[in-house]
Amino acid sequence: MHDVQHDTPAAEPEVARVARDDAPSDGPSDGPAAQPAPGPRPRPKSSYELPTRQNTVLRNILWALGLTMAVVVVMAVAFFGVGADLEREPLENSEVDVAASAERAQDLAAFPVAAPAPGEAWAERSARFTDGQNQRWQVQYSSPSGAHVTLTQEGELSAPMLSAALPGAAVQEDLEIEGTTCQVLAGGDEDDRTGIACEGEGFGLVVAGTADRAELEELTAAALTSTRG
Repeated sequence: MHDVQHDTPAAEPEVARVARDDAPSDGPSDGPAAQPAPGPRPRPKSSYELPTRQNTVLRNILWALGLTMAVVVVMAVAFFGVGADLEREPLENSEVDVAASAERAQDLAAFPVAAPAPGEAWAERSARFTDGQNQRWQVQYSSPSGAHVTLTQEGELSAPMLSAALPGAAVQEDLEIEGTTCQVLAGGDEDDRTGIACEGEGFGLVVAGTADRAELEELTAAALTSTRG
């Protein structure tokens, strides 16, 4: 018989336990020393200052001066204006087409609108039609002598129209132009203009300016002729 030999396993070596000390050390540390907490920073000084009696009075004075200057400017503009149309020279090579303006005005006007063609020596400066209860057609010219002449036309020749066209006008004499009875007018005491007023068929016409009488009659005749189509 064979003897059966059994191998006895060797005993496992005992594993040493390593103890880990989790407790904090009381000894000195090699790290940097803790810095003390910074104190509160001083607040910047505000630029706002409470109003005082001195700066309040100064501010009120400045407001009063500004308001006074604004009132003076408004009154000056209202009294003297910003420049009359007669004082404005037309731009070079600029022309006013009175005939075209008269055609547009005729669509609204209740009277035959005058569109005179006095000649090449006359320069048309402006043309304006005002619609409403008192319709008005007004054209400004420079005469051959360089004088300013204004043609004003309304539905009838009335005292308000004469006063607006030539304030303080006084009749000097009567005359007839192109078969229409007209009157030569002289301006007021401080007005050196001369005018010619005519009562046409369904309209009133005033031509006034600093031009001589011959130039005024020339423009008036051209205006009366144009109203007859």
